[in-house]
Amino acid sequence: MTYGHGFTRSPPNDIKVLISGAGTGGLMTALECWKKGCEVRIIERASVSNTQGDSYTIGPSAINAVCQWPEMKKDIDRIAYDPLFAMNNVKLETLKGPMKVGAIIQEGSKAERIGYYMRPEFQEMLLSQLDKIGVEVEYERPVVDYFEDEKSGQAGVVLQDGSRLQADVVVAADGIRTASSPLVVGEPVPAKSSGHAIFRVAYPVELAVADPLVAERFKLDKDGNSVLEMFHGPDTFGLFWRNDKWMNWAIDHLDSRGTSEESWSNRVDSSEALKFTATIPGWSEVANRVIKATPANTLVDWTLMWRDPQPKWTSPGGRVVQIGDAAHTFIPSSGNGGTQAIEDAVSLATCIAAAGKNNLPNATRVHNLLRFERVSFIQAMGVANRDRHNTNKAKHKQNRNFVWGTWLVDHNPEEYALDNFTSALANITTGAPFKNSNTPPGVAYQPWTMDGLAEALEKGEPSILDGDWI
Repeated sequence: MTYGHGFTRSPPNDIKVLISGAGTGGLMTALECWKKGCEVRIIERASVSNTQGDSYTIGPSAINAVCQWPEMKKDIDRIAYDPLFAMNNVKLETLKGPMKVGAIIQEGSKAERIGYYMRPEFQEMLLSQLDKIGVEVEYERPVVDYFEDEKSGQAGVVLQDGSRLQADVVVAADGIRTASSPLVVGEPVPAKSSGHAIFRVAYPVELAVADPLVAERFKLDKDGNSVLEMFHGPDTFGLFWRNDKWMNWAIDHLDSRGTSEESWSNRVDSSEALKFTATIPGWSEVANRVIKATPANTLVDWTLMWRDPQPKWTSPGGRVVQIGDAAHTFIPSSGNGGTQAIEDAVSLATCIAAAGKNNLPNATRVHNLLRFERVSFIQAMGVANRDRHNTNKAKHKQNRNFVWGTWLVDHNPEEYALDNFTSALANITTGAPFKNSNTPPGVAYQPWTMDGLAEALEKGEPSILDGDWI
């Protein structure tokens, strides 16, 4: 069926999909499943739309999927930022650049840009599109448990008030604290402190540029283009980015106080960041002025936790499936959390539609098979990127500058799922050989752990990061 907004929806397929979590991945899953003809219901624990956060990168593989929705394509053109990129030391002296962010994309790629987006604006775009198709997010619906009944072919969630909701497929898109882990993997996924945390915030730019020194250092060019100013130093790295509306800054720091949390609600005073920058020899005074201009109760101190890659994202009966941070967490240096959540959404919806109502458990299993190795490689890339920016660790041979290869940016998750569904299903049902091709072309996947990778990087030993990544 063709809709007035310029896209075609598949005929209704009588598949009911319940999504828990209204973040980037959950909202995009609702859109994609609806477009494939599913009956969609989406619930969220928060009382209102969660549009907290600063900025994030959304790669071409995800943006291309978003732009299949004509209304959102217009929005993307409106809210996307294409800043120049520069690398600095802790004095904010430029070492490299400014240059186009596209310079880190492999030559020959079809990708034209790697866009930066303000999280609240991206979230509002997804919510607006859901509203246009008549799907509403049900707020204040906190999930405390997940269940499935293989005999009846149903799965569901238990809400905090004891009520139960059921569907043919339940999607756990409820983040790092998902209540689905006991059902999917038997217990909550263990988390271990990396020893680091990150101060992060975005606040109205006029508060920053009221200081003449800040206004002079972080200028837009004559065409209104901004520069994303990365910096690196001993046991720290981060960015300062002024655009037309916002001043963004983030500083990776040692979590010596032990008070950081994995939560947007963990707000601290900017004086805590200034205490840390005071320990860095030669730290930039203008950077401190940006920090001092940060409004009260806006600065987040987010702890960076290690979680080993989890190969199993589906429940025993295949009716509950995890996506996004519920399935695979990323540290910020990966630059891929939002991208992979959107790829998950597109892949899962495609597999559900390809399988049909009578084969839904295998739809989620095929999706898991098609996605896990790719995501795991990107998780490892994030660890290497983090160490590469730490000048105390940058000597390691694996800490090279990863180019965003065509395998990463030119990937089409819908096309990949359609092309590989049958062979992946045969692997699951009969054990027929299957090999993913959405991973680095010169690297054979091998299981790894955070501790093992960190040790290999420290000692300069072989790891999953060796080989041809482009």
